[in-house]
Amino acid sequence: MESMLAWGIVLLAAALLLVALEVFIPSAGIISITAGLVGIAGIVCLFQHSVLSGIIGILVALVLVPIILVFGAKVMPATPMGKRLLFGESGKPEPVIPEESLNRLDALLGAEGDALTDLRPVGIARIDGQRIDVLAEIAFIPAGAKIKVTGVSGSQVKVRPCA
Repeated sequence: MESMLAWGIVLLAAALLLVALEVFIPSAGIISITAGLVGIAGIVCLFQHSVLSGIIGILVALVLVPIILVFGAKVMPATPMGKRLLFGESGKPEPVIPEESLNRLDALLGAEGDALTDLRPVGIARIDGQRIDVLAEIAFIPAGAKIKVTGVSGSQVKVRPCA
């Protein structure tokens, strides 16, 4: 009967180890399913030893699995696999909008152009021969109106009608 206690402890420990492994090795849930089955087998072995051992095994699993998952979620972004999952193949954060594009928009400050669509307050304008999404600083600018770029913030180009 003591062998059931040993098997239960070993299987439960293996299940907890597999849960930790799943955080660092993406397996589409295969490791998680295996961890669940091994954990259930460990708890069954503990119940065969005694009801008290089985209840303690369930409580240990209910307490340690969330702790392992939270710890893994905090540590994973610092691992090489976590960096690849979060930032792609390079493993380094890259801006969504390339720097060259933002610099190109900064050059439009003060430029004049035409509203191609009604700006309510967002629309499309042609400025320096380029079609650009713009934001009107006033509520509405009709299509065809002359506009002037008054501000650039990131990828947002703000315009006003020419006086």
